[in-house]
Amino acid sequence: MDLWNISSNVDQAIVKVNELLGEKFDWIFESKSLEESTYHLLHNRGKLLRPSLVFIGAEAINKDPKDVVELALAIEYLHISSLIHDDIIDKDVIRRGVETVHAKFGIEDAILAGDALISRAVFLASSYGERVVKEISKSAFQMCDGESLDFAIQKGKIELKLENYITVAIKKTASLISTSLAIASIYFGKSPEIVAKLKEAGEKLGLAFQIRDDIINFIGSTRLGRRPGNGDEEFNRPNICRIIMQKGFSRVESAIEALDLMVKYVTEAKELLKSFTRIGDINKYIDEFFDPKYIRSEIFS
Repeated sequence: MDLWNISSNVDQAIVKVNELLGEKFDWIFESKSLEESTYHLLHNRGKLLRPSLVFIGAEAINKDPKDVVELALAIEYLHISSLIHDDIIDKDVIRRGVETVHAKFGIEDAILAGDALISRAVFLASSYGERVVKEISKSAFQMCDGESLDFAIQKGKIELKLENYITVAIKKTASLISTSLAIASIYFGKSPEIVAKLKEAGEKLGLAFQIRDDIINFIGSTRLGRRPGNGDEEFNRPNICRIIMQKGFSRVESAIEALDLMVKYVTEAKELLKSFTRIGDINKYIDEFFDPKYIRSEIFS
């Protein structure tokens, strides 16, 4: 998903995030190994989806994205901390095309690196006020709760069914995406109705994002993602395609059914965003990232 050229203000804010992610904390690391493990995924960056959504959410309410750069950084730090800890739990060895933090630096420094990033996220968010910190903290808890439910499914303690899958996806993935899109409206004191609409749209995009990721893993596509495919089946992780297969569908049919569900959530999210006059530019990027024709071509390749 190319999140550049949404608008000049968003582009400038993303450039600033890129710059700041490459700089050192203004806290001093005495431990070299902790410093290296903390910066490993900061130097091997993802799509910056969540910071971009913070800026898009600001533009949607006619505010300057550059006013929430450090807030976007806080959310990205929280996101990366969750990736580091999730990779430990899931025993993954590749993230963003490189070794995971625990695979490269050891579990001990990986846990501490995640904690260091959480600490930095709280520090940066605190300057935006109590309501912002509370909202981000709530998302962090939801992510922990979702990861625990995910692991319980892997261990067979919770049944792998659609209802449980949706709960995990909302908590583990969609909660922070939802917060990212709505956090500027919370900071600028917009009405509860505006905040709720942005949060709901973000949640639906988060569900669509998780389903897309599941399809990529299920079909083992390397063109759509940088992580090896099929790990969900190997470790019994919640995956929407596997749940659909339980109904007697073939692998291809299951992937297509999942794709249709993804499109449903994307359509609902776009409908919620219609009332925001400055949200139009993001639609083409949503359409590009969730392009069902491209994903369908990978399913049949």
